[in-house]
Amino acid sequence: MAITDTPRSTGARWQSYQDRFRSGKWRGPIFRDIVLDDIRAAGEGATVLDIGCGHGFDGDIRLQRSLAESGCRYIGVEPDTAIAPGEHVSEVYRALFEDAPIPPGSLQVAFAVMVLEHVAQPQRFWDKAWEVLADGGVFWGFTMDGRHRFCQASALTERLGLKDLYLHFLRGQRGTDRYENYPVQYRCNTPAQIAPCAAAFRECEFISVTAVGQLNYFIPRPLRPLTNCLDRLDIWLNRPGSLLAVRAVK
Repeated sequence: MAITDTPRSTGARWQSYQDRFRSGKWRGPIFRDIVLDDIRAAGEGATVLDIGCGHGFDGDIRLQRSLAESGCRYIGVEPDTAIAPGEHVSEVYRALFEDAPIPPGSLQVAFAVMVLEHVAQPQRFWDKAWEVLADGGVFWGFTMDGRHRFCQASALTERLGLKDLYLHFLRGQRGTDRYENYPVQYRCNTPAQIAPCAAAFRECEFISVTAVGQLNYFIPRPLRPLTNCLDRLDIWLNRPGSLLAVRAVK
């Protein structure tokens, strides 16, 4: 397996995505366009799997619908039965991805947005991804980079039982005013964690990105000048960013 920190396959296109991040654009449309590139490359009628499809693409139904309307067969996995996926998702597996009865070799593209941080058994997850992709199929994972201080703070507040209280105070009621905040594992959120699990893939490429203010959703307004300064320092020192993207090719 070839492992790289800068994706050869996306080439110059990735720089345009990076520029969009650095300009302060929200991650959702950028992630959508990254996935859409591989859906288009797979050709008309490709079968595409959205892992964790319930609330849309990164929480945005419109972005998800735009993928479903790209000429592909758009299916999803959503284990939370309290969430009803949009009607543009043609088939939904109500199970964890690892347990979903998806036919082997049936997918051209699969992706997971803000899912990898919740994976309890990384090897099972990556084995399943390899199994369900066709030869040459592509998996994209977008998650928080476990090397970043955000993940360390998130894990600490969860261990202390403070995370839900903090988010409730800052953003409101779980599942109504904000996302569900499922328990995090952070076992599948760095290149070092992922690479051994994805060893069966022909290629596995990692891209860590950040932008000033990308995490302001989680930060009280008075503290944002400080965290924005830390973001600028990370960029200047070329440290791992807050977001990790992984592209694996079977």
